[in-house]
Amino acid sequence: MKRYITFVMAALAFVACQHTAEPEVDFGKVQVEPVITKATEVNFENGDQIGLTMAKVNDTEKYADNACFTFDGTVFSGDLVWYADAYSEADIYAYYPYDAINPTIYALFEDQTDGIAQADFMAASKKGVLPTPNAITMVFKHMMTKLVINVENLSESRITSLEVVGGKHVTGIDLAEMTLTEAEGTVNNAVPQVKAYEAQEGKQWQAIIIPGQVRLEISISLENGKKINQSLAEMTLKSGGQYTINARIIKDNMIVSASGEIENWSDEGEIRFEGQGSTEDIPVIFAEYENHFVYHGIEYKTITLADGNKWMAENLRYIPEGKTVSKDPEEDAGIWYPAANAEKVADPALAEALGLLYDAATAFGVEAVTLENAATFEGTQGICPTGWHIPTIAEMTGLVGHCSNTALVNPDGAYYDATINGASLAALAADGWDWQFASMRNKANTAGKGSYTVTNYNGVYGIMSYMIGSSNYQVITNEDGSLKNVQYYYLMPTYNASNEKVTVAYGNFLIGASIRCVKNK
Repeated sequence: MKRYITFVMAALAFVACQHTAEPEVDFGKVQVEPVITKATEVNFENGDQIGLTMAKVNDTEKYADNACFTFDGTVFSGDLVWYADAYSEADIYAYYPYDAINPTIYALFEDQTDGIAQADFMAASKKGVLPTPNAITMVFKHMMTKLVINVENLSESRITSLEVVGGKHVTGIDLAEMTLTEAEGTVNNAVPQVKAYEAQEGKQWQAIIIPGQVRLEISISLENGKKINQSLAEMTLKSGGQYTINARIIKDNMIVSASGEIENWSDEGEIRFEGQGSTEDIPVIFAEYENHFVYHGIEYKTITLADGNKWMAENLRYIPEGKTVSKDPEEDAGIWYPAANAEKVADPALAEALGLLYDAATAFGVEAVTLENAATFEGTQGICPTGWHIPTIAEMTGLVGHCSNTALVNPDGAYYDATINGASLAALAADGWDWQFASMRNKANTAGKGSYTVTNYNGVYGIMSYMIGSSNYQVITNEDGSLKNVQYYYLMPTYNASNEKVTVAYGNFLIGASIRCVKNK
């Protein structure tokens, strides 16, 4: 299982002004907050420790060298405090698990029968960091290789131990550059013999070994006293990679095969991070916390509203695999940049603040919305993270009350205000749910031509915007029975001098709209 550890860091904002002297500010202690708190197979626990080194840019001496940080259940912290000069950058690197001597080499743990945690080694590096009162974001990378050996035992004797024979005893470590090097002056002519950890009784063993070009041998001892050995073909193991070895024991023989592809250390599939020089390029697939989650490397705020549901508090900007974000509303790309500006032109720079625009098929995670599937997406996860979904009509009216379909108006909606016939945008914002006016990509029907709709009120562009829902309103066909249009219930704001509210309206499946997911109950 691949693990990522991410430390959260908010960028420190300074008022732009001219200054003649570097300001001195008391930022307090340096802290790190894990976003995915996984060390090897389990969550971090109180008392887990990392080592952190901080070198101020252009200084000859390190500001901190192998400072010990301890996990308290929420953040890692120690005695290290920030320096006072707020504009002085630093390069930071860290590793896990902590050692009193800053490691420059890694020696193989040959007895891993009690677990692979002690054998694991991770490192992280971040450059150009400014002092901040917030925690630091760093992505830790596994530096070694993990083997998972699945055994189908068809013999009549229980397996008592499994060893991985071969490889290297030691490797050098360059923490600052996040690389492994040759270990000078360390010679061990003995062949490494790693006693693997029995992760699933009688079925699976795991081991951490040093990556590189290796020729390994699997050695299995049976309760009847016999030992069966099987050599593997020479292979190149990558740092941070997990490889699966499948073995079958038939009487006194063993048949072994090894995967030739690097697998993700978590359970998310294959690693495909070719050409990336920094661990910060490695995305976190999904990690959820009380007031935010991280999804494919991007952090999103979340909020529990008065309806009792937890909602995303900002618009999604995830790009599904195989999709390319388009700047052209005429292109049926399924995903577009917002155009909330006076020029009514797509602007990639707006995506970070306003999210991306999606059509229904992309939002629902399908190739196309068809006559057959149009009404089947109620509460679908779609491209939301695991445990979240595209909101339903009941959840939307439960939030804002009013709906264009009068039969579905919910006067008990948490933010429903009968005087404005909807939910006040100000009331939602006061509870942490600001509407982000992202404009929309409009297309009336399958025969229509796509365009950006960007309306303006008091200098705010993009007022005409929708938020995608998963409940179907109606399916419209052409005279020949082919699909003409599909409408779903969407959230839509009204923003003018007399009415600043949000209600539930109809939106067709071809428009480009924002997404805010709701947590499953």
